[in-house]
Amino acid sequence: MLNNLIGAVMKNGTDMFVVDNKEATVEAIKTLKTIMQSTLKLVKQIKEQKDNKVDQKETCQNAIKNLFMLIQTIDKKQQTILTKDLDYLYKHCLFAVVRVRDNNDYEFLDGCLDVLAEITEGWERVGMAVQKAPSFG
Repeated sequence: MLNNLIGAVMKNGTDMFVVDNKEATVEAIKTLKTIMQSTLKLVKQIKEQKDNKVDQKETCQNAIKNLFMLIQTIDKKQQTILTKDLDYLYKHCLFAVVRVRDNNDYEFLDGCLDVLAEITEGWERVGMAVQKAPSFG
């Protein structure tokens, strides 16, 4: 089951992650968790930098880069509910950050923070489950 979950979400082979064994999968999940945590931190900073537009623009750009990276990790060939949902949620967060950067519109930012926190927690749970799995594949 874990193999199907990881395979549906992360690209294999020469793309971003190689997940053909347990160790590689654990490392890929650690990398995703790091990107998620960084993105969550950046979006929180965007909200805190409401009065500092110069720093906020740079923070927005960094968050946008991370969100594009997360979108690229999705194996869209799989066409599963999970891949479609993650793609939609990451793009929603991207939209929220772009709205702040371009229009100074914070309306969607709290929703983005909630989404990122939930997905980050989900990847942490997946990582723990993979580490505890007796075998993989």
